Amino acid sequence: MRLPKPRPLAPAVPVAAWADVTVLLAVFFLLSTSFAPDREAIALPRAPGLNEAAPGAACLIVRRRVSAAAGEELQWRFSDRNGAIRDLPGPEALYFAASRIVDSDSERTFLLRIDASVRYAVVDDILETLRKAGVRNVVFGARPDDSGGE
Repeated sequence: MRLPKPRPLAPAVPVAAWADVTVLLAVFFLLSTSFAPDREAIALPRAPGLNEAAPGAACLIVRRRVSAAAGEELQWRFSDRNGAIRDLPGPEALYFAASRIVDSDSERTFLLRIDASVRYAVVDDILETLRKAGVRNVVFGARPDDSGGE
């Protein structure tokens, strides 16, 4: 009796092993990645006293950038209670963002983290915009003054 010769099986990598390796790599990268978008260094102005913003305060971040190509430009970022930071196209959008928050919570505190190199006229415009939006409570972010009042 003649039996047919068995065909050799082609070598293959088990798919389950690839899935396990992929899941392990995904977990590793999720745990080793830092999710801190608000950790940018801002040169805050110095202040003699310490004022603390209430927990859950809305935060406006204004950074000044100077480059040879674009000249001086301001970067506007805003964060409300949930902590998500979003870019604002400019001070006009600040009015709408602030008025939406004031409509839901009129006593909400606004923390202003403004770069020390930003001109005072810009800060004055920001305060006027917030006043028009109905904001009552404003706290400026500042570095402690180490000079001891000198």
